[in-house]
Amino acid sequence: MSASIENTLRTAFAQIGSYQKLANGFRLHSPLGQTCAVYFSGNEPGNMVEIGFSPKALAPALGRMEREVAEWVNQQAARTGRARTISGLRGTYPGLALGSNRELKEFLEEWSRFEQGQGAPARNGTPDSVLSASRIEKAASDAGFDLTPTRDGSWLVFRSTAFPYALRVSPQPDDRYRVGFSDTPWGQRVAEDCAVAIMAEEGGPWPAEVDSIAGYDNLHRFLHRAAALARLLGGEGVEQFRLASQGLPSSTEAERLVVQRVGQGIFRQLLIEFWQGRCAVTGLDLVPLLRASHIKPWAKCDSDSERLDVFNGLLLAPHLDALFDDGWISFADDGALLLSSGLTTEQSALLGIHPDWKLARLVDQHRGYLDYHRQVIFRS
Repeated sequence: MSASIENTLRTAFAQIGSYQKLANGFRLHSPLGQTCAVYFSGNEPGNMVEIGFSPKALAPALGRMEREVAEWVNQQAARTGRARTISGLRGTYPGLALGSNRELKEFLEEWSRFEQGQGAPARNGTPDSVLSASRIEKAASDAGFDLTPTRDGSWLVFRSTAFPYALRVSPQPDDRYRVGFSDTPWGQRVAEDCAVAIMAEEGGPWPAEVDSIAGYDNLHRFLHRAAALARLLGGEGVEQFRLASQGLPSSTEAERLVVQRVGQGIFRQLLIEFWQGRCAVTGLDLVPLLRASHIKPWAKCDSDSERLDVFNGLLLAPHLDALFDDGWISFADDGALLLSSGLTTEQSALLGIHPDWKLARLVDQHRGYLDYHRQVIFRS
């Protein structure tokens, strides 16, 4: 196998020096010295090939600066994340390790681009696609997108074993990023929570898109929020409840109340995450005081999926929770506050109710539950 890999690498590196055979690989030399060394044995376990590059000798051969070459090599090393043997001359130069044919193929594609003058560190506002891809993959991995990303043109596509949704990211000039979502309500909620604009279109695998996220730090936060919401919307609460309640008896009313309290505790944590620890109406962020209000009551739900659906809940300040739970207030489909005709103006004022209060950040999935509340619970 090393013979075929050696021929492949010799062909790819043909322009950067003359060949010298080694017992465990080969070296290439230019008039300025050794440009690279390739090793097929004596490597760290799992590495089928290790490559060291000399930026000083290689930069003139490529028409690049030494710094550019060193940065590019380090970027390639970060892509695989593999440790390499550092001993003797091997430790003199920056390098990288490849452990599979797929990694070799991807490296050769990046080498071809770099050799042709592409993939350099950012110049004149043009993003370095190698660096951008590596950083984007790290941000997505940190957020919880744990499946191997795939490419779709300039897009990197990310998925997870924890939820059914997918998103894609494309680097743009001036350290900006575009993000596409496979699910419109998910994308809308993430965009609203992160205070960025979103475009939604009918149909297609990516029906919602954020056009431009400024800066890597903002992208990192954006992907973390996207993954957190995807877990909530993907039914994380139902699975938590199943695990927490299995084995608990529920034959008597007292036992059923214990199971219900377990579920409501899980539901509260889901709503705290969904509403980011703030009252959905007032914005109060004193989390210990906030209440998890079911829109359609627990006992009236048809399934655990309904009971633990984050769209069937509002995180509310205590007085709003009491008013909402007993039907003295409700909310229209646009989030506007509705007051029961049983409340006088003076009573509303004494309760501290502001007529201009509005439920923040509604999406379509809330509206069916709110319709139930208006029809069945609200004292209209």
